[in-house]
Amino acid sequence: MKRKRTPHPAVTPTPWLLSCLTLLLSTCWSPERLVAGEQPIDLTADQLDIDRNTHTIHARGQVSIAQPDLLELRADEATYHLQKRQIQATGNIRLVRQGDLFTSERILLDLETKQGSMEQAVAELKKTGGRIQADQVNFHSQDSYSLKKAGFTYCDCPPGSEPAWELTADAIDIDRLDNTLTARDVQLRIQDVPVLWVPWWQHPFLPKRQSGLLYPTMQVGGANGFEIDLPYYWNIAPERDATLTLHPTTRRGMLTKLQYRYLGENYQGSVDTLNIFDTVQDRHRGLTLLSHRHAVGSWELDARITEMQTRDFLNDFQQKKLIDSRERRLESHVTADRLWLRQAGFTSFRSGAVWYSNLDAPDDRFTMQQLPFLHVHDVRPLLTLNQTLERPGANQGRFTLQSTGKIDSFYQSSGDGTQRLDLGPELHYWRPLPIGQFSGLVGVRETAYLVQGDPNQTGLTYDANVSREAATVQARLDFDLARTYGNGALKHTLEPTIQYTLVSATSQAALPNLDSTLRDFNVTNLYTANLFSGEDRMSAGQWVTYGLSSRLFGQGSDGAVRNLLTTTIGQRWAPEGDRDYWGGLPFSDVVAGVTWSPNDHWSLSLGGRYDPNRDLIESTESQLAYFDKRTTVTVGYHRNKPDPTIAQWLTEENRTPLEEISLQASLRLDDNWRWKQNSDYSLETGGLKSWRTGIGYDHSCWSLELSAGRDLSSQTSEHGGGFIGFFFTLKGLGGYGFSS
Repeated sequence: MKRKRTPHPAVTPTPWLLSCLTLLLSTCWSPERLVAGEQPIDLTADQLDIDRNTHTIHARGQVSIAQPDLLELRADEATYHLQKRQIQATGNIRLVRQGDLFTSERILLDLETKQGSMEQAVAELKKTGGRIQADQVNFHSQDSYSLKKAGFTYCDCPPGSEPAWELTADAIDIDRLDNTLTARDVQLRIQDVPVLWVPWWQHPFLPKRQSGLLYPTMQVGGANGFEIDLPYYWNIAPERDATLTLHPTTRRGMLTKLQYRYLGENYQGSVDTLNIFDTVQDRHRGLTLLSHRHAVGSWELDARITEMQTRDFLNDFQQKKLIDSRERRLESHVTADRLWLRQAGFTSFRSGAVWYSNLDAPDDRFTMQQLPFLHVHDVRPLLTLNQTLERPGANQGRFTLQSTGKIDSFYQSSGDGTQRLDLGPELHYWRPLPIGQFSGLVGVRETAYLVQGDPNQTGLTYDANVSREAATVQARLDFDLARTYGNGALKHTLEPTIQYTLVSATSQAALPNLDSTLRDFNVTNLYTANLFSGEDRMSAGQWVTYGLSSRLFGQGSDGAVRNLLTTTIGQRWAPEGDRDYWGGLPFSDVVAGVTWSPNDHWSLSLGGRYDPNRDLIESTESQLAYFDKRTTVTVGYHRNKPDPTIAQWLTEENRTPLEEISLQASLRLDDNWRWKQNSDYSLETGGLKSWRTGIGYDHSCWSLELSAGRDLSSQTSEHGGGFIGFFFTLKGLGGYGFSS
């Protein structure tokens, strides 16, 4: 008996065909039905021949066999054995299993066991990318199959073309449940040229976390010789994992690394530990780093604990992913934070401990540690006062009360220490004006110390209670003048500001200085009330600050309004007797800043400080940048020539003279080639401080990078040594070579 429909390119299989066929089979061969297990089969073709003696269905022309969510098979011709539940198909085979597409000319498939075989097959891996060619494919289950005389690549190559690289093997086993691809007698072939042979190979088949060996990385340096990372990844659980790395060096011995990571609903963290018996120094050395964050209700807990066995560990074993090798002051802390929000205002609370390791000192005997501490900051508008002063139809001012309370304990292992209590309420006022606004504040500070020993190592030892009382008054006028041009296409503003500051404080000579340095004078802190950072010093006196800002607004290439140009210039003046912070002169340095961004490609930023008394540019930070889709170039200039009369209050960084030029460039030469260059040139010494250059080639299947340069060590006047590196990456397999 035959049922046939007329083939037509625009006609799809008719539903009555399958219904009639199912009814026929049910009545003639009951209880056999056109099903495999519990899943029905949809079978359509241009012509169907049913043989009741052999219990088979022969399909010809545009054959389509499908089981929902299990398989989709297309062929020129197929035979379905109802009792065996097997399919034999030939001609233009296209089989879709688990999203992957298999093509061949012949297939045998058991729909009950999901087993089968294909000859001369090609598999396009849709979920993972890549392609497999094999003389034979044997399906063992819905989730596993093996290949004989196979080639595997992650390259996305057109059918029939040779991939840029390929792994060929006598046998490849793929198990989706275990997420493994295992190959034996493996050759790595690049452009069909064998370059590497291994007897066995395994890596994850799907891009999911999987326990196993990771790809090694290597480097060569003058201090440690040849080094190689041999990592093993352990996927403990969906929310926990660990990586154990053996890092042998030819000059210092075996370094071991262990990283453990964990993640929970309200917390996350990691533990890193590195240890080595250094054969050069003949002692154990190491680094341990613990990081943890935890949300407990409305509280945020944060911990970062760093412990280093030797001061110069980072110099010899750089760990850029954990700690910057140029860091000279390692901080550890344990803190708890909470924020209470109100309809108008907030209160923040922070408590914990902070301690440091000074890598430039032989030990931490005199390093100041801050533990514990408790800080409270409260901001609230004075609603009753504001409502009392309101007048209908008038611009009204607003009063806000800001209060801080801090309790700090500072200790040294030498036995010296200080307890500090600092309280500081401030009343802020703001009022709009027709062409600007007025703002002011009145505040008081009470700071008390209990000093034990000699925390600043001055040679004086005493136990005493000392304190400081201070009051601050500040008044400020900000004006806003604006004018538009070209029917509103451009808007130009002039924003003059004048501010009076008065700080009255009792003598601070007997106070320890635990955390205060003179702020770097620039446009960002031009109007600050206290010229010092920290709590232990206040800039007592009075001065007037004046400045002018100007902005130019226009439309960008996207039509949105943008700030095209901003310029700021300012200075301070102090009467006689209040000129300690600018060398005893009435006028301070002049600070200025410019930011210019005319379009989507160019930007310029200039910032500097000019000393009119010495006719000298003391400090400048300048940067010119160009960027588009293919190119990024940034040129910077940094100069610092501090005034020696105020060097006592500056940080070590700010009082160090320097003058240098930096260059950072990234250029896409064409669709494949790219070039990068980073360098720092010292104008004082007339030589390169550090540099790095590299050229790379990017292919859809692989990438290559050559790099060379010289790194700075922890001290800016010394170098970590030169390097040259080579790195080769295969898409989906990882990288190999030398890296710095």
